[in-house]
Amino acid sequence: MSERAFEHALAAHCETGVTAGLLRQRGLNITEPLVLGIGSGLFFLQLPFDSFFGAPTTSFRSRPGSIFKKTCQRLGVSTRIAHYRSPLAARDELHALVDRGVPVGLQTSVYFLDYMPRRFRFPFNAHNIVVHGRQDGRWLVSDPVLADPVECDDASLDKARFAAGLFAPRGRAYWVDQARPFEPGVVQGAIRRGVLETAYRMAYSPLPWFGWRAIAYLARRVASWPRRFVARPDQALVQLANVVRMQEEIGTGGAGFRYLFSAFLQEAAPLLADPRYQGFSERFTTIGDQWRQFAGASARVFRSKQVSTEVFAEVAQSLHRIALAEREAFVELNAWEKSRQALVPSHGTVEERHG
Repeated sequence: MSERAFEHALAAHCETGVTAGLLRQRGLNITEPLVLGIGSGLFFLQLPFDSFFGAPTTSFRSRPGSIFKKTCQRLGVSTRIAHYRSPLAARDELHALVDRGVPVGLQTSVYFLDYMPRRFRFPFNAHNIVVHGRQDGRWLVSDPVLADPVECDDASLDKARFAAGLFAPRGRAYWVDQARPFEPGVVQGAIRRGVLETAYRMAYSPLPWFGWRAIAYLARRVASWPRRFVARPDQALVQLANVVRMQEEIGTGGAGFRYLFSAFLQEAAPLLADPRYQGFSERFTTIGDQWRQFAGASARVFRSKQVSTEVFAEVAQSLHRIALAEREAFVELNAWEKSRQALVPSHGTVEERHG
């Protein structure tokens, strides 16, 4: 097992940051944008109701945990993923791992992390951190959304790892088991697999709640909120606020993921010796800008507290334009990558267990 010290780094997103950090600690030079693209982290989902177990029903990313799993599988990195039945069992194994010098990724609830500023704490169970040591009875933590390393006590970490609700972590821990230098073509093949999955899911998901169709579906919902909530117009504002919160505050999924995906395509261009990817990169930067403009327009609606059909229709139209832009970009990206016919098999193994 490597004795290399874990190097804390600020990241744009927690799971991509943790994944890149765990791989870098094993000597594998993978950037956060490459992790997002190889792990097919960019997605869009809009469920056909207003809340789900009390949580917003808009998601800008793939299922929590899938980025780490897919990235490592596609790069040929062997990993372990574990769930636990009790905080004591989870804590005991975490002790054993860090004593051996193994940094461990953990899925947690932001709400219970004692080092997190109070204003950032809310019931969200899919926040990822790295625990890489223990000192004076406290865990040494690298939280990729914070500028500096932090510490956490046993009680807080236990609560964060076993919080109830949507995406309950159940003590989920994950770490790199074995890694070796990349063989020629492995990174390129992983990039292509990630591109194909992301582009296909965004362009061709048949149900209206996934991919670009879900963005268009959300646009129609936004336009309907002034009529649906005519008796309680504040609820129309709450629904719109929840969309922007999921976009800009939780998981960096909206504009942030488009910018990360753009950076991924920019890095992929020389690795694949394909300048066409630079053009796709520029398109997704523009789409990220459109998402930011939507968030800005929505913020102005909140401040004005105007709940009218005309105001919400304007916001909905901006979403519809984004949907069409993403459809066109992902259809073309999928067609271009399929034409290359250069996929490589997965080399990684993932051992997942429950204890």
